[in-house]
Amino acid sequence: MLVREVQRLTSEVKRLRARVEAFEKSRWWRLHPRFLVRRTRPARTEPVSGPAIPVATGEADLLACRFREEVVERGTFTHDWFLHQIGPWEPLFRELEGCSARLLEIGSFEGFSACYMLWRLPDAQLTCIDTFAGSVEHAVSDTDLATLEEVFMRNVTMVDASRVRTMVDDSRRALLDLAAEEQRCDLVYVDGSHLGLDVLVDTALAWRLVTDGGFLVWDDYGWKGLGEDALLRPGPAIDAFLGLVEGKYELLRRDVQVAVRKVG
Repeated sequence: MLVREVQRLTSEVKRLRARVEAFEKSRWWRLHPRFLVRRTRPARTEPVSGPAIPVATGEADLLACRFREEVVERGTFTHDWFLHQIGPWEPLFRELEGCSARLLEIGSFEGFSACYMLWRLPDAQLTCIDTFAGSVEHAVSDTDLATLEEVFMRNVTMVDASRVRTMVDDSRRALLDLAAEEQRCDLVYVDGSHLGLDVLVDTALAWRLVTDGGFLVWDDYGWKGLGEDALLRPGPAIDAFLGLVEGKYELLRRDVQVAVRKVG
């Protein structure tokens, strides 16, 4: 009987350890206050190539804490995929603050990054494109897609919905509509579908909208959530596009994200 009890307890310990390990590997851990300081400090990784954007760590920490207190804690966010990017993004925002910057986000999800852009740049106008139907990787997550658009609207309203144009549509159609309107953007953030060809199409259409001197930023450059196949991840598509427009951009950053300045 004692042997059986020891075996049961050993099995229970293994099960709990597996659950803890799975939790810590998931994206939910990023919302835990214990990891705030670690999360808001930029990762000490060398860029693949190109000059790194300088990061004011102390200022980034303060911005992250203020944003968390003023927005995140009042909103409805189940995932935090942006807070750790505050430092690297800050030099871009410094150039855009104080003017009526025109921002475009492809892929908004619950509005975390949209809320930060609205909060950080109170004079900016933001266009958000999303189907709010989720994507391939969300099919295996616990995201409630039925209420995603409602959650997004509630979150951006908390900051300032009057400065947001929401286009609930496929990004290709929405970007063509913006091009037909002769829309021009000072910053475009590409964070929609992670499939290679989708990233390539979104990027090609978005490039036409970026002003000379404006910024184009891609998320999840090294993401391989669906496998190594080049068609199933953003990185190869981003590299292919940058090869196509060689000489037309200044590389600002290439690590977890890629950021460039369009130079004509």
